[in-house]
Amino acid sequence: MENQKMYEAIADISYIAGYRRYYSGNSRMDMTDFANWAKEFEKINQNETWDERNYMLEIESFANQKINDARSNLK
Repeated sequence: MENQKMYEAIADISYIAGYRRYYSGNSRMDMTDFANWAKEFEKINQNETWDERNYMLEIESFANQKINDARSNLK
């Protein structure tokens, strides 16, 4: 089940990044970043049951912050 959660987080982050048209110029680096962001998100939320918080809102907020930070570092 843990792998399933990680796969879902990677897919969600990748979808959000695509929707936001994020591209650093290196697709391999981007995919590595998305996987690392998903690991970070899952670690932060490892004990979360998502009964009181909305998973989609939380991962979208997390991904948007990571994308904004990454874009700032590209400049």
